[in-house]
Order: sequence, then structure tokens, then C-alpha cells
Amino acid sequence: MTAEKSDEGAPPQAGVPAWVDMDPAPAEPPEEWLARPVAFADDEPPPQLVRTVNLLDPPEHGLSGPEDAAGLAEFILSRAREGIGDVFSHPDYDTASGDREDWARAVAEHQTGIPYTMPAFFYGAQRGVAKAITGNGRYPIVGQCQQSVTTALCIGGWDGGPYGDIGCGTDALPAAARLGDGWTSVPKVLADWPDELWEKVTVGSCLFWSASGAAGAGSGHVAMVIRKHPVERKWQLWDTTTSFNDPAMHPAAVRGARMLWESHWWPFIPPALSGGRWSFRGIARIDGLGEIKSDLKPRGRARLLLRRRGDGELLYRSEWMSMEDEGLPISWLLRSLRGAPFHDRIEPTWCVNSKSDAPTKVAPDNRPLLDVFCDARGNAKMSWSPAQGLHNRPHHAIWAPPAALR
Repeated sequence: MTAEKSDEGAPPQAGVPAWVDMDPAPAEPPEEWLARPVAFADDEPPPQLVRTVNLLDPPEHGLSGPEDAAGLAEFILSRAREGIGDVFSHPDYDTASGDREDWARAVAEHQTGIPYTMPAFFYGAQRGVAKAITGNGRYPIVGQCQQSVTTALCIGGWDGGPYGDIGCGTDALPAAARLGDGWTSVPKVLADWPDELWEKVTVGSCLFWSASGAAGAGSGHVAMVIRKHPVERKWQLWDTTTSFNDPAMHPAAVRGARMLWESHWWPFIPPALSGGRWSFRGIARIDGLGEIKSDLKPRGRARLLLRRRGDGELLYRSEWMSMEDEGLPISWLLRSLRGAPFHDRIEPTWCVNSKSDAPTKVAPDNRPLLDVFCDARGNAKMSWSPAQGLHNRPHHAIWAPPAALR
């Protein structure tokens, strides 16, 4: 959706930290990597839902024409409820059958597309956010680095710890290592790792970077290993900087989108991030993880809009539906719009908003989070327009009215 902006991007109110954007500079490889010959061809793309969804064949349908807005809306909702089994059965995922692959797929299915912002803006304190995941499988659909990794760890069985947060400052690595194992000195190039170390650093292991001195107490970055390459010394990360570092362009999301998806294959560890301000500190692995939380449910709501491309006229607006009650992750909504019928004439859009259990002035209910839509070529796409950590969705008069339009 494009055009004028609403005022939904007002700064968060007092009581929660101000949103700080990520540094857009891509990670620099270590000197050891630059010193060796590198093959740039990649004949085996990594498993990435954000790529594969737009390789699916457009669905067949029996709709009479674009004027049947109600029929088109029903078709799209029915598609959304089918899930993403065809994504995971695509050849892109043929190499993804290693240890704890079910964990990697659960993270991809339930967290792909979440925007880079703090759950506290939408759900309240982080400890309560983690408790909702560990207690009832109810997960947030936003997250900055430490919160998104915390959600991924909780999906894999972690209890969230005393703070409901894995953390990302100088104290985060030792705290995580005390729950299992840790390594502060490892080769930056994964091909140089001894076999024993490669076997020990499993899916679910976390990499930490932080500033030095007093600044490092609350300043840093964390990413989680979600897959290890079956043959080569490479891994995939669950990492908020993926939209800046991914070497491939994906129709589903623009580069620098500040949204999460499965990363490319990383053959090295960046020695520093954030323009050199955060140094790599090490890796930690929490013991006992890998049992996937059952009955996962997204804490959001969505409504479907259908607009005519020629003049922008609104043809259909559904009521708001609970993504939690319907069991509809962002990835399912994304897949539902791949090759949507009459996509050259009708623009379908899922508006995704937050759903709060106990709204407050600090974290009010029903705040815009992101949009999922189909472009004129049939590509399913996601967008987030950040404004102080909130989504500044356009066309407020079209999507905001509480009543449905049929």
C-alpha cells in the first residue's frame, strides 16, 4: 500500500524505552575470510520461506471475475487456512533435514515477517511476553534482536529465564553460558573450526556482540543458529539484520525492510557490528532445548482489504479477526496471497495489528504492525513503514473503520 501516511506512527508514550533503529551497514567479513579465495556462485539456495513462497504455482480457482469481491475474499481466507505445507515440501527445503529441523521450521513459520520493534509497545513487559509463550504458546509478532531470539528459544522449549529475555549486552553471554556451555574464543571462519567444536555448537546456539566498557551493559546484538549446512561449514541465523545482509533480493520484502526471515548461509562470524562499535564476544548454548512448544498462536488480529488497482476504490473490507483464534501466522497470510486471482486488477491486503490482553496508555490495543499484500505480478509481499517503532500504515480512512464493508 502506498500513498499518504496516517498519524499512527506517533512516538511511544512514557513508560517504555524509545525505539532505536538498527544500523543499516552490512556486516563485514573477518580478515581471515578475505585472505582466501572465495567462490561466489551459490548453486544451492538456502531454505528461506520468504523466497520459496513466490516460487509456488498460482492457485486454480473458479471465480467468475474480479467483480465478485465476496467470493475472492472467501477464496483468500480459505487459502490462508490451508497453512504452508507446500512451502516446506518445495525442493528449496530438500537440504533442510538436519538435527532440530522441526525447530527451524517452527521459527520460520511463526516468526517470518515480524517487524523490528519492541513487544513492550504492544503487549506490555517482556517478562509477561515470554511467560505467555512458555505457558500457552501465545507469541508476539514483533521483536528486536534479543526479543526475537528469546521468542525463538521459547518456541524451542526455553522457559525465558528470570527476565523473559536472553539479553544482548556484555552480561548476556556469560548468563546464557551458565545454562549450558559457552565459547569466547573461536575461529571467525567456520571452515577453520575443529570437528569437535562444530558438533557442540548446535541449532539453538546464540552468538553475542556488544560494546566495550560501561556502554556494553545494554548495547549489543544477539543472533541464533537455526540450521547448519548438511555438508559445508555454514549456518543459517535467526537475526534481525538479515534484511540488510541477505545477498539475494526477494520479491516478498525489500532489502533493508527491518523484518525477519531465515538468513542466507553464513560461512563466517563478523568480528564486529554496528560500524565496529560492537565486538564479537562468543557463543552460548542452553542445555535441554529442542522440544517444540505445541499449539503456537500469534498474538495479533488481521483484516482483509480488496481495492481496485485502477482507481484505488475499496471493494471489500472484512471484520477484524483474531489471528490467535483462527490460527493464522503471518506466513500463512503471506502464502494466501501468492498468485491471488485477478491480481493484475485487484490489490488484496492483509492489515495486521496487535492484540493486547490488557491495553494501557503505554501499550494500547489494535496498533498497526505490518501489511501483507499481493502485487500486480502475483508476488506475495510484506511491508512495514517504521515510525518510532510503530507501523505508519497509509490509507487510514480505508482500513481503520471498525465496520466491515461487503
